[in-house]
Amino acid sequence: MNRVTATLMLLGLAIIGGIGCHSTEADPVTAPTAPHVFVSRPERGVVESTITLPGDLVGYYQSALYGKVTGYLKSISVDKGDWVKAGQVLAVIEVPELQQRLDQSQASLEIARLTYQRLQSVWKSDPRLVARQDVDIASAKYQEAKANADELAALYNYTRITAPFDGMITERFVDPGALIRAGGQQSAGGSMTDGAGPNSKAGPVLSIARLDKLRIYVYVPQSEVNFVRTGLPVTVTIQGLKGDRLVGTVVRFSHSLELSTRTMLTEIDVANPNHTLYPGMYANVTLVLQRHPDALRVPATALGGDQHHTVLVLDHGILKEVPVEIGISGGRHVEILSGLSGKELVVQNFSNALQPGERVTFDILHPAPSIAAAR
Repeated sequence: MNRVTATLMLLGLAIIGGIGCHSTEADPVTAPTAPHVFVSRPERGVVESTITLPGDLVGYYQSALYGKVTGYLKSISVDKGDWVKAGQVLAVIEVPELQQRLDQSQASLEIARLTYQRLQSVWKSDPRLVARQDVDIASAKYQEAKANADELAALYNYTRITAPFDGMITERFVDPGALIRAGGQQSAGGSMTDGAGPNSKAGPVLSIARLDKLRIYVYVPQSEVNFVRTGLPVTVTIQGLKGDRLVGTVVRFSHSLELSTRTMLTEIDVANPNHTLYPGMYANVTLVLQRHPDALRVPATALGGDQHHTVLVLDHGILKEVPVEIGISGGRHVEILSGLSGKELVVQNFSNALQPGERVTFDILHPAPSIAAAR
C-alpha cells in the first residue's frame, strides 16, 4: 500500500465518523410535556335559573266607551291625549224623542201620585166613601208609573258618556253630528249605519286608559309554568327607555294555558308616575324561576358529560374524574348537589383531551390557604 492510498483510506474513515456523529446530535429524544390547566375550589354563592321573554305593556285599566242610546253626537269635549277624571262628562248624545218620553212619564207619575194620595186621604177620613181595593189599585199604578219614569231617567243618563276612571283618552272615533247607535253599531268603513246591513259592527266613541300604573303581559311556555308563582322576581327592560331596568314581581297569572300556543298569561304591574311608559310598548322580561342564595357552585365550563355529569379534580397533581349531581344551571355557574365537598381543586375547563390519571401542571385562580397539600 503506498502512502497516497493510505491517506485516502484514513480520510474516508474520518468522513464516515463525522456523519455518524452529526446524525446522533440532530435527533435527540425529548420528554413529553405535561398539560397545563387552571383550577379553583367550589364556592358558595347565588345560583339563579332565569328565562327572558317578550312582553307587551297595556294600561292598568283600558276601556272602549260606547253609546248606550241611539242618537246624534251633540258634543264631544275631549280628544286624544287629554287627561280626564272619573265621572267627567266626555260626550253628549242628543235624543229628542227620549226627552219627550221622559217628560211624559214624569207627568204620568205625578197624576198617579196625586190620585193615590187623594184616595188614601179620603179612605183614612171615611172608609165608607172609598173602597180599600180602589186605594190599593191606585197605589200599584203609582208604583208602576214611578218605575217607568225611573227607567227612562236612567236611560236618559246614558246620553252623557262619562269617564269610568282617571286616565288619558287614547282614541277618538267620531265627531259632533255623527249618528251614534245603541251598542255602537258602525259600518266596516267607519261610517255609522242603521244597524241592518250585513257589514254593521260595534264601534266605540272613545277609548280611555289608566297610565299611572301599567300591566305587562308575558306568555310563559309550558315547560316553565310550574315555576311561576305570585311574587316571583322580575326584571324588565324597555326598548328605547333611558335609565336602569325596572324591577318588579309577578302579580297574577291565569292558571291555564292557551291551546294555540301552550303558554300561560302572566302579568307584572309597574308604576308609571312620570308617564314615560305607554301602552303598546315592547319589553324584555326576565323571570327568576329559581334562586338559591347559598349554593355550592362551580363554573359551567367545568362540567362534562351529557346524561351523567362529571368534573375533573386534582389529586396530588393527577387528574381524577368525579361524578356529580347538579341542581340549578344559572348561566356562568352550576349548582352542585352532591359529589363535591368544596375543598377539591376543580379544573375550570373540562376537556376530552384531558385523561383521568394524567399528571398535569396547574395554576390556582383563587388561591387556597394550603396549596402545598393539594400538590
